[in-house]
Amino acid sequence: MKIKAFAFATIFTLSIFAAPSCFAVPDFVSRTLSFFYTKPGTPYCFTKSFTDLPFKNNSKSAVCVNRNFVDTQIFGNVLCAALDDYSFDCMVKLAEFIPKEAVVGYDYVWTFQVKSWKDKNLDDIPEKVSALVLVYDRDYNLLVKSNIKIRKSKDLQAPNCLDFLLQEYVKSLFTETSEIQKASSAKKEAKPKKEKPVKEKKEKKAKKEKAEKEEPVNGSEQNEEQAE
Repeated sequence: MKIKAFAFATIFTLSIFAAPSCFAVPDFVSRTLSFFYTKPGTPYCFTKSFTDLPFKNNSKSAVCVNRNFVDTQIFGNVLCAALDDYSFDCMVKLAEFIPKEAVVGYDYVWTFQVKSWKDKNLDDIPEKVSALVLVYDRDYNLLVKSNIKIRKSKDLQAPNCLDFLLQEYVKSLFTETSEIQKASSAKKEAKPKKEKPVKEKKEKKAKKEKAEKEEPVNGSEQNEEQAE
């Protein structure tokens, strides 16, 4: 039974990669498999943008860090260091979320959730890290939602994988253009407004004219009754 199950799983996995291009692999399947088939040391970033990218340079950023976890503080500090190349001011705040009054004058508010963190050597350089990153504007409108992952490179001379992951991720937000968002916004603008049917318009107009004609007649009848 175990052999049959293993054979089925193997055939299913191979069929996904061997399938012709006309059969599209579901997005959630490709994202799930991407982590396992990404080369060690290669950052994986999947971003959904709710605003036009890239972000503006020479900006001010606030990074919210959950003070209860050591890995989040390390992640937040490295994220702020990566933002220094694009923001002239980056503030790290030990809080899960901060009030609007604390971010007056700031352009972006970064929050995140570390979903996976493996650091066997306890040297603050994880062998594997996975996180969800959310970016808001000063009014807390959601701008970007990202899933990012990386595995440590086998090359001993390779850069710190966490530093490299966040540098590449931040760079993508400040340099790459979001074509998907622009296409969707253009589609909304091109969508014609719904107009009421011509028949409905004519009926409303006729009722209005009829009501206007009846009003003075009723008024004259009342005047005659009062005179009598």
